[in-house]
Amino acid sequence: MSAAPPEGVPSRSVPGAAFTRSPRTGVPRPRRSPAAGLARLLVVLLVAAGCGISPTDVQDHGRPPVISYSPTWVTVYLLKGGRLVPSKIPVVSDSAKNIVDTLFRAGRQPPETGLTSALNDFSHYDTKTTRYGDNVGTGDKRNEPDDNRGYRLNVIITGEGEISEAGLAQITCTIRQNKQESIWSVEVTRLFPGTPKSMGDRTCFEYRGLAAPGVRLPP
Repeated sequence: MSAAPPEGVPSRSVPGAAFTRSPRTGVPRPRRSPAAGLARLLVVLLVAAGCGISPTDVQDHGRPPVISYSPTWVTVYLLKGGRLVPSKIPVVSDSAKNIVDTLFRAGRQPPETGLTSALNDFSHYDTKTTRYGDNVGTGDKRNEPDDNRGYRLNVIITGEGEISEAGLAQITCTIRQNKQESIWSVEVTRLFPGTPKSMGDRTCFEYRGLAAPGVRLPP
């Protein structure tokens, strides 16, 4: 058995030997080798895989979520040969304002060839609803129904000149088609330029002579 090297003398490893001596204690210890380091690395990787660390491959978790949208469809009245014809148009909501906006937009961008509009020289400014009976005491009850549970829709437009009967019919029949339960009559008011002018209360029934053949208008 060889003696430990003197203190301060570095340990030596014999070529081909599996051990070296500690420079402090002189006790033999295993010599480190590249193969041993590689083995420890493989053990670490195997342990990591066993702890739930998955590979970085792309995994298919199914199709991404898709938000479905079902539009609301409303009927607007455009003109064909000067006669009222219905046309289905999708809208975000069937509020009275959206319906009138859709009517004016459809006239400028007709959904079918051959359709026109008498409203292209005008713009929709606003819509307001009033309940029948709200003007009690004004002295004018000629157009008031006996029951005051319904509403009048005032459609306010802007534009030069006078709106034609066909334009009034388009607005009135479009509103009545989609809002028969709540809107009993439609009043169209041209706000500007010039002095504001009301066209009075209208129902679609009075425009039945403007309906295209085979078209049944709302009341």
